[in-house]
Amino acid sequence: MKTDFDAIVVGAGFSGLYMLHRLREQGLNVRVFERGTAVGGTWYWNRYPGLQCDTETISYSFTFDADLYRDWTWSRRFAPREEIQRYAEYVTDRLDLRRDIQFQTSVTFAHFQEDTNTWKVGLDDGTELTTRFFVTASGPLSTANVPQLPGMENFEGEIYHTATWPREDVQFAGKRIAVIGTGSSGAQVICNGGIAEQVGRMVVFQRTPQYITPAKQMLLDEETVRERKDNLEALVEEMKNSSFGAPGTSTDRSAFEHTPEQRDEVFQAAWEYGAQAFALATYNDLTSNEEANGFAADFVRRKIAEIVSDPETARKLMPNYLFGTKRPIKADNYYETFNRDNVDLVALKEEPIQEVTANGIRTSDGFYELDMIIFATGFDAVTGTLFNMDIRGVGGQTLQEKWLDGAEVMAHLGIATHGFPNMFMCQGPQSPSVMANFLFGIELNVGWTAKLIGYLVAHGIERAEANADAEFEWADMVQKQAEATLLLKTESWWSGANIAEKPRPKFFLTYLGGVKKYREELDANEANGFEGFTLSSALEPAAAQA
Repeated sequence: MKTDFDAIVVGAGFSGLYMLHRLREQGLNVRVFERGTAVGGTWYWNRYPGLQCDTETISYSFTFDADLYRDWTWSRRFAPREEIQRYAEYVTDRLDLRRDIQFQTSVTFAHFQEDTNTWKVGLDDGTELTTRFFVTASGPLSTANVPQLPGMENFEGEIYHTATWPREDVQFAGKRIAVIGTGSSGAQVICNGGIAEQVGRMVVFQRTPQYITPAKQMLLDEETVRERKDNLEALVEEMKNSSFGAPGTSTDRSAFEHTPEQRDEVFQAAWEYGAQAFALATYNDLTSNEEANGFAADFVRRKIAEIVSDPETARKLMPNYLFGTKRPIKADNYYETFNRDNVDLVALKEEPIQEVTANGIRTSDGFYELDMIIFATGFDAVTGTLFNMDIRGVGGQTLQEKWLDGAEVMAHLGIATHGFPNMFMCQGPQSPSVMANFLFGIELNVGWTAKLIGYLVAHGIERAEANADAEFEWADMVQKQAEATLLLKTESWWSGANIAEKPRPKFFLTYLGGVKKYREELDANEANGFEGFTLSSALEPAAAQA
């Protein structure tokens, strides 16, 4: 059956851009729909002060095209948001992608048509289109989590969320502001954005203390830039064989190989180096052995006591959960910020918010007059944006129904789910996604999906659907990976615990086997004829693959 497009892609972040490039190379007629006014995805929507990448720019770049890599130069070790946005525009124009992207357009529904093995896709202007393949590239961190505090509608000051920051400049000078949330975005607002130096008062409302290690941001010198570009092939090989998909993010060393003094030396060196070193390159058993984990946790707590001058504030800032079982955060001078006279800390588990009034926030212990509230409360991660679209598969079943509102998410290879033929998810649930260098993960995950679509087109196969057994086996393996770590011992947004009404998933939502193993899984699957999928043509009955 003739369709309007061979493939429709939702989202013009880096996943959507790479998918468009790969499918167009294969001769397909592709259209990307993006609700924003420009490319960039999460880097377009998140504009808050201090936002920067926490993966080093040496590896936070596409590597599939050597010239594309070498012709772009980053200015800093960790790219600020504005520079990443410019990089997304550079990729778009360099690959001539813009002509196939429709901006300011949201996909409202996607319904599988069983009689034609196609998808009907609806847009927010009422347009309905047909496509052979439906691809979601909407990102795991794209639906903001906005808590509804009692009385919030009465506040007469300014209210912002880090994930929906306005395009116009926000003025901070002399104002009394609250920052609610101390995850990655909160930490960056608090210490990277220069806000503390401008405001009259900053009150940080902290639900859970965080382990925050230095990023060690710096300008890049010409020699460093030239060296990385000249050795791109070696860099890619190192990324392919690492756990995180970036240099310096793997180690075979156990914490028990060293004396306490030697461990402190290793931790101190990682603290001074910054980046991912403390969490990923010190010892290999920090997230699998509680005693080893305790060595790292204790080191950070000692650092907090050493840095923060007020003992009571230091106490409130000290985490007591297992290190690395929430997202490791990298930010410079975070703990030092609490030594400022105009910065206060409210520990919400000891001093909960009671209500928001016209001019401030009342807690169980007092009242804080405010001109501005900044929510840094993160996202309804991984499944939130998928559930916001009306996606219906075989028999009209919605994706939300299939996955029981998030309680039973299963996605074969992190790419496809049973009952939704010809639908593929870029960096979807149970792919490495947020647990790896995102751009390199895109090259693996999206690149493999493009190969599958190319195979279907080349062989006249009309329909590809993940088998129920295959997706269960994959989800069960992902869960066992999680059970072999300490991650399940702490509630985090990785398991949806930041969304009060969200059920806890039966299977962990992110593949934890590392980039190297995931790449090997994808390669083996392709070599075995895309096993785990039922492939069928219009003229032949469905035949399960081996």
